[in-house]
Amino acid sequence: MASFDEDIDIDNSGDKTLQQVLQKVCDAMENSKGQIFEIFESTKREVDETRRNLEEVKRMTRKLQDEVDALVVQEQREKQKLVRVSSNFANYSEDKIRECYESAKNVQVNLGIAKEKEYQSRRQRDRMELQLRNMEKTLVTAERLATKLGTIMGYLTSQLSDVVSQMEIVSKNKYLGIQIIKAQEEERLRVSREIHDGPAQQMANLIYQSSICERLVDMKPDEAKRGMQELRHQIRSCLTEVRQIIFDMRPMSLDDLGLVPALKQLINRMDDRGQLKVDFQVDGKDHPLEKHVEITLFRIIQEALNNVQRHSGVDVAKVRILFAPDHLALVIADEGAGFDMDMMVEERNNAEGNGHFGVLGMEERASIIGAALTVVTAPGKGTKVHIKLPYTA
Repeated sequence: MASFDEDIDIDNSGDKTLQQVLQKVCDAMENSKGQIFEIFESTKREVDETRRNLEEVKRMTRKLQDEVDALVVQEQREKQKLVRVSSNFANYSEDKIRECYESAKNVQVNLGIAKEKEYQSRRQRDRMELQLRNMEKTLVTAERLATKLGTIMGYLTSQLSDVVSQMEIVSKNKYLGIQIIKAQEEERLRVSREIHDGPAQQMANLIYQSSICERLVDMKPDEAKRGMQELRHQIRSCLTEVRQIIFDMRPMSLDDLGLVPALKQLINRMDDRGQLKVDFQVDGKDHPLEKHVEITLFRIIQEALNNVQRHSGVDVAKVRILFAPDHLALVIADEGAGFDMDMMVEERNNAEGNGHFGVLGMEERASIIGAALTVVTAPGKGTKVHIKLPYTA
């Protein structure tokens, strides 16, 4: 797949180019969402077709049951007639006696055939009912996954509109503007790949494996049971991946519980993944912050920790939060490789340089919420990111 720079040539006509980027990403997301729901709809059609077939089998079973009941009655009549003939041989001709025996025999044969058909029909009905129950369980699970993924796609699509407003804020800095577009596109490409390669592929595989289990239910029930157990395991794995994608985009705890619990969750996840161990400490009395401020601070700390994990060469960091009476103070520190601040400033002024976009992005986020961000670092001396945010009235 072509890179962002190869796909779009960013020049001074930024608004037009950005609109093209947004349209391409929106189209790609809508296409992916459509494919996911096509898989779900295909499964739903299979369930509906099975329901119709089951109704037909039930109708045939009832018809065969009525036929058996009628033949049972007819058999009783023939037996009674045969008893009367057998007890009065002298009163009936040989042909009449033979006719009675043949008639009774034919009814018994027809009754045996009808009973066998009814038995096979009932077995087919029972198998189809079990198969339908299993398919409906799989369909419910697939529907939930499709709904969750659809929500994720919708969220991603809606967030693209935010890119425009962000670009307007930083338009005064051409280099930073270009880097933000690239970072946004790369992040969405990463999430799209995660969804495509993870939950979307797993869902397609679940649909395929469920159809195999359906065929095995009658022939190899034990193998079908193992297959359903494996399906359940894969569904759990898929849900775990979906939840991870949701958290990476926006942790629910940030909205439900606030900044500190969301940071604890982020730190625990990084520790669980073996990425970074963080010494986290909060001092002072928690001060309520506006949602957009909490989100911005969370993203700054997340970016700072990602920079430690990627560039510092160490696997330990510290995060300190102080709720002072009139301001919030934050420090993210590591004792890693550090970098040359003068060189970073020089790269920032060089339109061709890649620079430390992570630092630039954090500075821009901090300025939007009225916070001051300072980076203290030197080669081999580690890095400290200081943030001071005055409380608003």
